[in-house]
Amino acid sequence: MSTPSTQDTAPPVRQDRTHYLYIAVIVAVVLGIIVGFVAPEFAAGLKWIGETFVALIKMMIQPVIFCTLVLGVGSVRNAASVGKVGGLALGYFLAMSTVALAIGLVVGNLIKPGEGLNLDDDVAAEGAAQAEGASTTTEFIIGTVPDSLFSALTSGEVLQTLLVALLVGFALQAMGRAGEPILVGIGHLQRLVFRVLAMVMWAAPIGAFGAIAAVVGRPASTH
Repeated sequence: MSTPSTQDTAPPVRQDRTHYLYIAVIVAVVLGIIVGFVAPEFAAGLKWIGETFVALIKMMIQPVIFCTLVLGVGSVRNAASVGKVGGLALGYFLAMSTVALAIGLVVGNLIKPGEGLNLDDDVAAEGAAQAEGASTTTEFIIGTVPDSLFSALTSGEVLQTLLVALLVGFALQAMGRAGEPILVGIGHLQRLVFRVLAMVMWAAPIGAFGAIAAVVGRPASTH
């Protein structure tokens, strides 16, 4: 009696089709530029397509952050390792923020962007209102705490999601084996989230087309 060969029992390898997505995005950008030049008024009206795609991406940010952080922190048994990684991440964040701030100060003092620009009263008033509405350090810290544990996933504030994800991850870590079923469930949720994200990314060519067409067509349509 013959036994099935390895080639017969091996599962079929799924073909990676992501390169088609990259090509489609490039083609969509080129088409958006052409439409923006040929029909600027029509292209300017396509802005909502790009905004809708950006909204879809933003919709997925908080679930991705939550699942990834909870699984990463909850799976580590040594709390000191988590603290070391978190310290390195915080140090990297502070260092890159300092570099970005330094670049902004240098560019602002040397190039002086916006100098001599005549703004309308409405634009100037809007800028002043935004400056007055800037939060203080105390308000910033308070703003990192969500209204509830579950609202951190729907508030639109990434820092609130980070805080809750870290708390949940450390809690699951302290639970030991009792928290493993929850980690398994969050792992399944993460796979679901990434599957939805993959579906959203296939709409990237449409979003890129609408955004580029609107950007190219808007200046021409105002003349």
